[in-house]
Amino acid sequence: TLGEWALEGLPSDELSVQNAIMVTRSSRYSLMIDPQGQANRWIKNREKHRISQNPQMCITTLTTKNLKDQIEFTMGEGLCLLIENVENEVDPMLDPVMDKAIIKKGKNMYINVSDQNMDYKEKFSLYMTSRLPNPHFSPELSAKVTVIDFAVTLTGLEQQLLGR
Repeated sequence: TLGEWALEGLPSDELSVQNAIMVTRSSRYSLMIDPQGQANRWIKNREKHRISQNPQMCITTLTTKNLKDQIEFTMGEGLCLLIENVENEVDPMLDPVMDKAIIKKGKNMYINVSDQNMDYKEKFSLYMTSRLPNPHFSPELSAKVTVIDFAVTLTGLEQQLLGR
């Protein structure tokens, strides 16, 4: 897995590897503090195959007008949704998605977003990145997602420079 992550563009320092483990193994969706953009690049390379199926729907920001349509499409198709440039708050419309409030009806699974049952496939994954170096996320948001700090440390930078 370390070799795959390196090929996907993940820096080889210890902190980045630990962060990648949290992103890939956590039961909650990830909110990455990413001032240098390393996590963003890694996720885009890691999910390249799923993003390439429909890039306009898979990469977005919270200010996009058709965010609800993007959520519905990516959840229903089992793709990934990368929300970039998250500030201190996240749209409350995402709460049931972050909570994984899945409703099962027969063989189908749904998540109720804005009073609308949207299809949900288990392959769906949500990633959020913030360019802020020191964001102040609410305790409620921090409880719903896994907050991961991808900010480069001095030791990490040294390992990255020596590792390349």
